[in-house]
Amino acid sequence: MNPRLILKLLTILGVLHSQVLAQFTWTQHYKVEDIPAPKGVDYQIGGLAMTPQGKLIACFHRGEVMVYSERDQSWSLFASGLHEPLGIYVEDKGTVLVIQRGELTRLHDTNKDGKADLYENVCNDWGLSGNYHEFTFGLVKDSKKNIYIALGTASNGSGVREHIRGPWNDTGGLTHDMFLYKDGKEWNEKKKHVPRMYARVPYRGCVLKITPGNKKAEVYATGLRTPNGLYIDHSDQLWISDNQGDWVGASKMHRIKEGGFHGHVASLLWSESPPERVPARLPVKELQAMRIKAPILLPQGECGNSITQPLESRPSFFPHRDTALSKDQIIMGEMNHARLVRYLPDTVNGTHQGTAIHTLNTQAIEMGNNRLLYSKDGKSLYLGKTHLSWPGREGIRKVTYTGKPYLMVESVKLTDSGFLITFNHDITLASQSPKPSIESYTIAYHAHYGSPKINRQKHTAKITTMANNQVLLTLDQAMMANRVYDITLPNAIQASCGELSSKRFWYTAHVLP
Repeated sequence: MNPRLILKLLTILGVLHSQVLAQFTWTQHYKVEDIPAPKGVDYQIGGLAMTPQGKLIACFHRGEVMVYSERDQSWSLFASGLHEPLGIYVEDKGTVLVIQRGELTRLHDTNKDGKADLYENVCNDWGLSGNYHEFTFGLVKDSKKNIYIALGTASNGSGVREHIRGPWNDTGGLTHDMFLYKDGKEWNEKKKHVPRMYARVPYRGCVLKITPGNKKAEVYATGLRTPNGLYIDHSDQLWISDNQGDWVGASKMHRIKEGGFHGHVASLLWSESPPERVPARLPVKELQAMRIKAPILLPQGECGNSITQPLESRPSFFPHRDTALSKDQIIMGEMNHARLVRYLPDTVNGTHQGTAIHTLNTQAIEMGNNRLLYSKDGKSLYLGKTHLSWPGREGIRKVTYTGKPYLMVESVKLTDSGFLITFNHDITLASQSPKPSIESYTIAYHAHYGSPKINRQKHTAKITTMANNQVLLTLDQAMMANRVYDITLPNAIQASCGELSSKRFWYTAHVLP
């Protein structure tokens, strides 16, 4: 069967499955409205930002940058002619940074007429082979004004072009001519010798850091596959989402460590100590010992498909009760389902791990949520959509919190025998012995595409009320490390504000207390 048809069928089944679980009515708490499309533009969003005047500015996949006035409901063209821009950032002085496939560009409006008249090349210090999958993602700045971008790897779904930018890395005897694409029939033979994802020009699969005033980029970290989403938190910690594929058993969100290897092998060719053979042929045990595990895994189909931009979870948009718990929480976009995913962090013995839980799980927002941006007051969230050749949508949805309270999981902390769950409202148990549904399994780290659920095990547990807004979930079996715990809470957990908004969550337990 055609792979794209299979993907569409899985997406439909996933949507139906999520609708069965999503009994909570999100639209009672959030208003959803469309931002009208600009005329003559392919309305697929590569980046969203806010101007100093509080106007929305967006870059579109086909190369335009436009400004939207909500008061007038009108778009105006700011720049055009860019190559697949996938990130935008408005600087303090009003200049606009845009990351294109081959360049980080600063757009200047020197005569203040509302249109960019100077396109400045800030940096183009990375390779391009002409492979269709070499996306360039970004962009974020830290408090010292350093800029971070991330480069996608190439795919053996196609080859490369004769003219490339940057040196070709022929480690393992894989020379440039072996990757040249002429026609599909010839490529079907060539691809037998090509790793599924590869990084033969600089610095595919890497995170790059660009310091102020420097046109050269430095490799900040390695080990990414399709890093479609960057976020810098209040502590200057960089987070990046990555999508399922080879060496990525399930979509995940990385907590990036400077100099760290985060799992996908292709970019090791551009590390400080590159291997002398094809990275995909290195022993898995050796790679396991090197890699930094992502804090959360998002099992495919059920938890997350094609995760996109991370962003902080704000109390102005979600009814958090404890701001100390919420300040480190992160939300993520989702391409293939009409929902967002929220990350609830936990630190165990110094290891970052935690929970993924759905939010805004409603068809009202539709799928294809590629870029996220809060309004100035933080009460609204703009969802910029795309699809390209994958499942998705186009346009921008504005989602506004009405202020009506609802019950949600605020925090999940691992204990030596289960989980301590904190809610944002005082709760009651409608039955004496409510039964959660719990399963755990492992996700493989290997060269194959994705991973099935391995070593699946059902668990039984009891729920004990610990405080007005807490329950202790105690498992009857011993807890196990390096597993994902898939937990569905019972309907018996209720509050004065109504039913629980999301009952199912996934805890990634790398280590135990």
